[in-house]
Amino acid sequence: MQEAAEYAILSTTKATTATAPPPATPAPLLAPVTPAIPATGVTVAPDRPLSRQEFYRQQYRRSHHWKDSLALYCEVIDRYVEADTYVLDIGCGHGDFLAPVYSKTPHTYGVDPDAQALAKNTILRNTVVGSAEVLPFPDNFFDLVVSAWVLEHLERPEQAFREMYRVLKPGGRVIFLTPNTWNYNVWIIRLIPNCFHNFFTRRLYNRQEHDTYPVRYKVNSPRKVDRTLLPLGFKKAQLILNGDPTYISFNAPLYALACAIERLLNLKWLNVARVHLIGVYQK
Repeated sequence: MQEAAEYAILSTTKATTATAPPPATPAPLLAPVTPAIPATGVTVAPDRPLSRQEFYRQQYRRSHHWKDSLALYCEVIDRYVEADTYVLDIGCGHGDFLAPVYSKTPHTYGVDPDAQALAKNTILRNTVVGSAEVLPFPDNFFDLVVSAWVLEHLERPEQAFREMYRVLKPGGRVIFLTPNTWNYNVWIIRLIPNCFHNFFTRRLYNRQEHDTYPVRYKVNSPRKVDRTLLPLGFKKAQLILNGDPTYISFNAPLYALACAIERLLNLKWLNVARVHLIGVYQK
């Protein structure tokens, strides 16, 4: 717990920064979702699970001046992308949330073991089926290696980061977004066997059937990240811990409970348990 002072903590209070300079505020990257409003004029959460979660995220943004972790991740990447930047997206799948950032450079590459998901990707110029543990690229090739929602699935994270280090140019950066195993949401997930994850994520979050993968959480805490990356030669530029009360917000009482838990996680010795890690490490 004593490590909490080393990180940027984003919460309902103003964030404290790490060593990286503050970026210019970019345009919003996620389109807002308008909640359903009945004839009485009272705003209620919509029925579909994913829409309901986004409804509560919008509510939390308005009431707490908060940014969700995916938006922060996109902002951090945008800070480092120029017209001549070579970017590798590991586990890119078919996601398009980085489209505004990737439009800045023609040198975009993606690797994913799921050929079906990769075939649906429309925002990367070059894609290849492969794994993070054996990257099919030459040494010192990329300026940035980015990865969202991938580290928690890796069987051999040390080997994956060794490969990332190899393909990065000197001074290049790896940027990742991943869950934090100190958080209660991850504790709940770990109680559910992997064989049931596909069922629950489809029912609760309306995800597609093939978008759920086994989780291992082998490098998913601030301490484990440092213990894995620093011996390989990486230097920590920034590690952000960001909260999100909406994962259990399936109705108004649960949303209120989750907001109360977030207030607890503002406490000095608990803020290291926020749900997401956004890291920037430099070669």
